[in-house]
Order: sequence, then C-alpha cells, then structure tokens
Amino acid sequence: MDRTKRHLLIDMVAIALCAAICGAEGWADVERFGKKKREWFARFLELPNGIPSHDTFGRVFARLDTSEFYACLQRWIRSLNAAISDHGVRIDGKSLRHSFDTAAGKDALHLLNAWSSDLQVCLGQVAVDEGSNEITVVPKLLDLLELTGAVVTLDAMHCQKETAQAICDKGADYVLTVKGNQPMLHELIQKCFEDAGDKDYNVPGLRRLTKTECGHGRIERREYFVMPAPKSLRDKGDWADLRTIGMVYQKPKQTKRTGIILDDRPREL
Repeated sequence: MDRTKRHLLIDMVAIALCAAICGAEGWADVERFGKKKREWFARFLELPNGIPSHDTFGRVFARLDTSEFYACLQRWIRSLNAAISDHGVRIDGKSLRHSFDTAAGKDALHLLNAWSSDLQVCLGQVAVDEGSNEITVVPKLLDLLELTGAVVTLDAMHCQKETAQAICDKGADYVLTVKGNQPMLHELIQKCFEDAGDKDYNVPGLRRLTKTECGHGRIERREYFVMPAPKSLRDKGDWADLRTIGMVYQKPKQTKRTGIILDDRPREL
C-alpha cells in the first residue's frame, strides 16, 4: 500500500549495512545505531521519515530475495574497482553469534568468508548448509570472486588438491597450511626442513625471516623458512603449480606477568 511506504529501501539497506559492519547483532541494534548516527546518515541519505523502527527493518529484509540481494551487493563491490593483485585474500569460516534458534531446532549460521587483509573488505561470503562442511562450499565462494593476481590463504582444513587447482584456475596463487589431514605431504615437507636443519639451513634457494612480537602476556619469536618445493613433489603433479614450501617455527618466552612457559616447537608447515 502506497500510504504505508514511509521509508526508502536504499536508505534502509545503507543503515543496515553500516550497523552490521559496526557490530549490530539484531534489528533493535540497527534501529539504535541509526538513531544515534542520524545526523551523519542525513548527509547522504534522504530519510523522509527519519530512522525506521526495528520491526520495519525486520519486515522489509524478511521479504527480500537474499540470493538476488547478495548478487546486487557483489556487483556493487566489483564496481569499486578494488584491485587485489598481489594482495592477500584470507578464506575462513565463522559462526554468527546468536544466530541459532534452539526452539526451532536451528543451528547457528556458519559463513565462509573471503577477506582482503590489505583492503580491509569482505569480498564475498557463502553460507554452509547444515550437515555439510566448509570444504564443499569453497568452490561456490571461489566462483563468486575475481582473484586474478591475488594470494589466497586457507587453513589446514582446506589443504585439498581440488581447492589448489580451483584457485589456480582463477588466476591466483595459494598458500595452504599443511597438518595431519595430509599425512604424506606433511611428512615429506617436514623431512625437507629437517634435512635443511642438519645443514644449518645453508641450502640453495632457502630464505629465512625472523620476527618478534609481544602480546597476550608473552613474547613470541617466529622464524619463517621458505624453499623451493622438492622435485619429487613437483613432478607428481598432485598439487597445481606447486613452487614453494615453508615452515613457521615459534619460540614463546616466559613473562613475569603470566609466568607462562611453553616449549619451543614448529607450529605450521
């Protein structure tokens, strides 16, 4: 009904997006945020009848086609022409707080996100279906993204041959964490660095970087080692365009405030 149309859709979308970026977890939070920042929003929004109520936000967004809305949002992000060549893109999953509904038997909403660390912007996200896992969703997320020239990083769960190939097909490079879910690969890489350590890391092509950071009550000294992937691993062709292997060695130190003592140990390959 025309007489009930008191607010502009674009205004509501802008307020909701800004509120979500600033940590709003529900429509009541969005309404409070809008009212608190009304003067700021009025600089670029029309707001013919002020800030909508939380009930209005809820009703309007419940009627939106989420897939179409997300497609529009993706087109808008692409229109920003945010170049990501040589930038890092981190793919990781996260469950949204308070998104579960115990009474309705619904689990928390779990999203897989692609985050540009350099640009500080979320490039895309896809929901993980109940009963599924992040591995099955990665191809869907990659299909949405323009990654030419980017460096995509993923945790050990996503250390999969198919994922590596899909990233290369998008014109990007990958950095995968190797742990126990790929035992043969993990053992081979570990053996390479053990052999390099026996030679005091005087190995052709090996590079080394040391960083010291202080946080969470302890001082951490990290050593990063990278070297060309062994020929035996490259020749097998299991991992698309594999060029380099690396290791992170972490050495935490005791602090007076916490008294924490941890053993020296390699953390990631």
